[in-house]
Amino acid sequence: MTSPRRRTLLTAGLTGTAAVVAVPSALASSSGRISPVVNQSPAPAGPLTPHQERERVLAAVRALLTYFRAENDPDMLIERYPRQEDDPEFSYVWPLGQGAAGITEARAAIEGPGPQIDTGDLDLAAAEAAMERAHEHYWYPEGGTTGLPGYTAATNSEQGAHGDFFYDDNDWIALLEIEKHLLSGGAMGDLDRVGELLELFRSGESTDPDLASPGGIFWTQGDWNEDRNTVTVFPSAKVALRWHQLTGQEQALGDALRWMAWGRDTLLAPNGLFWDNIKPDGNIDRTHWTYNQGVPLGTEVLAYEITGEKTHRQNALDLVEAIIAFYKPFEEGGPLDDQPIQFNAILMSNLLYAESVLGGRAQGKKIVDAYAERLWAHRRDPETNLVIKSRETDIGTHLLDQGGFTRALALAAMPRPLWQHLS
Repeated sequence: MTSPRRRTLLTAGLTGTAAVVAVPSALASSSGRISPVVNQSPAPAGPLTPHQERERVLAAVRALLTYFRAENDPDMLIERYPRQEDDPEFSYVWPLGQGAAGITEARAAIEGPGPQIDTGDLDLAAAEAAMERAHEHYWYPEGGTTGLPGYTAATNSEQGAHGDFFYDDNDWIALLEIEKHLLSGGAMGDLDRVGELLELFRSGESTDPDLASPGGIFWTQGDWNEDRNTVTVFPSAKVALRWHQLTGQEQALGDALRWMAWGRDTLLAPNGLFWDNIKPDGNIDRTHWTYNQGVPLGTEVLAYEITGEKTHRQNALDLVEAIIAFYKPFEEGGPLDDQPIQFNAILMSNLLYAESVLGGRAQGKKIVDAYAERLWAHRRDPETNLVIKSRETDIGTHLLDQGGFTRALALAAMPRPLWQHLS
């Protein structure tokens, strides 16, 4: 298997597509097309109504499906709009997963309990099904370095699935499958695939006693990086906790609690937030990314929900306090707004889940509403409903931007009974 790195992937198979600018179009069904809708309505004078919240979600997801469809395969998405000459034929799996999460959560927000809105010719069920098919293009059943199957970083029409396995890429997909299962009451979500991925995460746990802080889960199977990360150990623990909750498997609970303990012991900073990763020699990347706070928060809440151990509840509340103190989430232009939108969307999802269990002390709804309003007012092109001022690209809009934007608006509009199902 070709094993390029995530950001330096081969571009074989781009002939005839690499220099093509994507034509704005999106699927209404397997054979239909939708037209982009421009929303230039001014900011409301007061709090949004549920109907207004859903209209904003519709605008964001419609823009995603209009501008990011691949030219030669309507199931697939491109990395950024407009496409540039050096872009891959299809997006990497990490942006695809965030776009897919945006579609799933947009559908839940728009079609869930509450006022229904007219979606016109946009078929979100068809779009969600297309994302499921798209993910299969990255599935590599032959397995990576541990011999177990998983999702590769990239795919194209010539090579198929290729590139290194990243454990966090696979975590996001597993969590989305669980979320779809819970949101749909069991009608959607591939739990068999989740079980396969949990085995992959187990295979990524370090067993080298000579490493600094032995244990933890590696970021990638690539031989060019041996970091063990917050963004691998806690999402994997959350998958394991959900797996225990859904199946009763005791091994999954034990794995999750061990991984969580390693993460707290190794990567929890004195200020109550999590650092990013530890190197083989013990050096620590002390960056405080928001998604590295969101997933540990949700994992502690889920552990409390399952075990009833009050320590997990207190860990979660302490983390909420640290998040608010550090990121100043109600401050326009504050530290939260400097973070990547897709990272913030992951934090928001976990804040809402935390509030569903812990109550108002989590402040999830207040934070999500304030952030979504700032995104709509300051990070959106009113002519296209695409994200502007990207952190991910100097040209146009990145799929990670639009996926995170869609997720944030969907979470702001998400009916409260659904918060408990967010993963």
